[in-house]
Amino acid sequence: MDWQQYYKERAVSLERFIDNIWDHKPFLVEITSSAKKNKEILEVGSGSGALSAFLSHLGYKIISIDNDEGVLNIARQNNAYLNGKVTFQKADAYRLPFRDNSFDVCFSQGFFEHFDDGHIRELVQEQLRVAKVIIFSVPTFWYPKQDFGDERLMKKEDWLEILSEFKAEKAAYYAGREGMEAKPSQIYFKVMK
Repeated sequence: MDWQQYYKERAVSLERFIDNIWDHKPFLVEITSSAKKNKEILEVGSGSGALSAFLSHLGYKIISIDNDEGVLNIARQNNAYLNGKVTFQKADAYRLPFRDNSFDVCFSQGFFEHFDDGHIRELVQEQLRVAKVIIFSVPTFWYPKQDFGDERLMKKEDWLEILSEFKAEKAAYYAGREGMEAKPSQIYFKVMK
């Protein structure tokens, strides 16, 4: 299975869309409190496109990038289904095709855990080049299972060590999935210049 197949099997329905927004509410609040209205937000790693579609309904101009055209096509279909206003673009996360300081916020959900420490630092550095703030969410070591790929399920302290050369202003656990309140399955980080 590849990423395109993974997202194809998880087609966005209205119920799944609302569940996803509800599950990631603290993460989305952090993004919206860090972005100015009518400013552009960059998503790195489009996934289903659902979170970007939601943010576009709040008045943000969203550009979402991925290096997989198949994933982008699925995200575009989901965006159309959800009446979103997201611009999707094929791009390399290591060489973002944007000028310095082009965005208020750069975000990703379920992206960084697929990379080793050195590549995470490279990706953070590149995102900080184009955005003032990075907010990203990753599964914790309490996450019930590896969904697909090579997820690294780590503790907050492990992530803070990886991010130690950057200004990680905030790290907060959240449930992420129903029934995970005692052992939060997600954590988000806010990294600034």
